Amino acid sequence: MEIGALVYRYRYFFLGLIGFVLFSAFSAAFPIYILDEAKNSEAAREMLVSQNYFVPTFNGALRTDKPPLHYFFMMLSYSLFGVGPFAARFFSAVAGALMLVLITRSTERYLSWSTACITALVLSSSLLFAQEFHLAVPDPFLILFVTASLLYFFDHDQQPSKKRLILAYSFMGLGLLSKGPIALVIVALTALLYFGVSKKLSWRYLFSFYPVTGLLLSLCIAAPWYIGAHIATDGAFTEGFFLDHNLNRFSDQKEGHGGPFILTIAWVLVGLLPFGVWLIPAWYSAFRSRWNHDFLRFCFSVGLVIVVFFSFSDTKLPNYPMPAFAFLGVLIADYFARLPEQTSRKTLRWGLISLIAFGVLAVVGAHIGLKQHPALGELSYLSFALLPISLGAFALLLRHKGLAPLQFVLALALNWMLTGWLLWGWAFPTMNAHSPTAKVLPFIAEKEVVVYKRLDPAFLIQTQRTFTQIDSAEGLQERTAERPDTLILTNTKDASDLEFLSAHYELILEAPALFEDNVTRLWRVIKSDTPAQLLR
Repeated sequence: MEIGALVYRYRYFFLGLIGFVLFSAFSAAFPIYILDEAKNSEAAREMLVSQNYFVPTFNGALRTDKPPLHYFFMMLSYSLFGVGPFAARFFSAVAGALMLVLITRSTERYLSWSTACITALVLSSSLLFAQEFHLAVPDPFLILFVTASLLYFFDHDQQPSKKRLILAYSFMGLGLLSKGPIALVIVALTALLYFGVSKKLSWRYLFSFYPVTGLLLSLCIAAPWYIGAHIATDGAFTEGFFLDHNLNRFSDQKEGHGGPFILTIAWVLVGLLPFGVWLIPAWYSAFRSRWNHDFLRFCFSVGLVIVVFFSFSDTKLPNYPMPAFAFLGVLIADYFARLPEQTSRKTLRWGLISLIAFGVLAVVGAHIGLKQHPALGELSYLSFALLPISLGAFALLLRHKGLAPLQFVLALALNWMLTGWLLWGWAFPTMNAHSPTAKVLPFIAEKEVVVYKRLDPAFLIQTQRTFTQIDSAEGLQERTAERPDTLILTNTKDASDLEFLSAHYELILEAPALFEDNVTRLWRVIKSDTPAQLLR
């Protein structure tokens, strides 16, 4: 068998392998630092240590932010590879690779192989989307299982099959364990919209999907853990997760992450860059000229439901609309696949000019931001990691007329993959060397340390230990009086706290956070015979 025929025969295996390599590239090159990754990976480590699989904790306190599925995957990975950044991020990359295989297979089945190839390139080169599968967070699993559930529901719509329905409801159950009720909401609203615009919406047709039996199957997968967590925490997890982190997150801003209605659309366009600049014409094309194609109408419905739903949420984050990205990628791919027959090359030129402008602004903005950062000012040269964005777009602007659509997409995708590799393999590791954890860890190794009020979460996962937290000045003074060699770690921003610490303790070191508005400080009991040594 020829190599080309062999590769094509096992194309989805090779696609999954390439996807895993892309989504895991340099994942061991820089430690876990950003807040969400640190909290999730540490909670998984603490569950593994305690062997209590129904009570997620962070620094020993109950954590109600997320359901358990990503914790379970991280615990499995820790058992295989040991606790570390690669292990914490391993199954996120696996989820991304499987998602890529699923959406590409469906695109080939309902459209064409060339459109499927373009879909894979669009999604794997979308920088923020690829970044999500580099992170130790629950979103990669939600994206995978919602995508799988929706695709198998569509398969049943096209060719009824109980096996496909079982798979669809099973994946929805796993989605419920990944991030909660949002998985059910997305699937249900998409089904209603798609059936409505397809003129299939009727009770008889809805019941052909066995919704009651299917929902029971999904609950059989998800409910046992939620019930166990409810019992093990005396209802605290149920109240914290469902009320605070679901209802309140939708109806009120959480942690300052709000914004206008249009912000969600902006996150989608930016999240799908470089091909996000063509999303609006692709969406319009799917609506006007391809509306009679069931799969494109379905992809359109998924995108519309998710974008509109999260536009009404008071809390807005870039990762919220990402379950729509696979389906929006199909619309973009179909648009490019039909480019020669229906679209002027002028559209390509304006898209490339937009990318050139974006790339220049990104370099300038990153340079200014780094220059002004108290910890990263000397690293402003890292902004040049974004330079390929504008250079690649400019090169394509000069040569795009001689390229077929697939060649054009491949060239642009490789250009943005290069940018991602520069960020993950060079810029991020270099910046992390200036993080508070990197500066403080040499001072606290094998030392007794207490936390005063709050700390940077990355300290826990990077030291693989928990810290006693003291929330009162009196308690701290009692502790340090009993054990004067105790070090005090804090990133409190309260002026009265800092005034108290300055009056009673000696500042050893302070280090500004890289991506948050706080400063980590390390203190010790004042020793009159030792001069204070302040490191910045």
